[in-house]
Amino acid sequence: FLTHFFCQLDNKFNSKSSWEIGFYDNNTKKISVFLEQNNQFLIKPEDDVFKKEADKIEGLKLDEIKIHVEKSIEIFKENFPKYFPQEIIGDGFLILQTIKDKTFWNFTYITKRLKFVNLKISVEDGSIESHETVDLVQKGPLEK
Repeated sequence: FLTHFFCQLDNKFNSKSSWEIGFYDNNTKKISVFLEQNNQFLIKPEDDVFKKEADKIEGLKLDEIKIHVEKSIEIFKENFPKYFPQEIIGDGFLILQTIKDKTFWNFTYITKRLKFVNLKISVEDGSIESHETVDLVQKGPLEK
């Protein structure tokens, strides 16, 4: 079943790659990804799913989408300074996915201060589902 759409983005929100479309096979517990390249569709080899053991793979609920990608980018641009006021974004990616029965646009960018910033936007009403910052640089002495 259909699980996600994925696209790499630059810091101006332009796509750096074709959209990748993921399908999950319940029998093999693996995911297949399809992408368009040079006017052809390619299929990447089946791969393990990147998830926590307890997490459930959910089908993408396309019928819930009322906020399309262009609008989700506008919402991200409007909310980024509010949630991440000190950050300047570099490149990132966007995933359309369903997690815990909610479908959203999942933006993740790396910042110039080496942090991942993440903003999840509801496909139904454009509300912010969650926001998160992950610092990639460990502060303080390393543990032995």
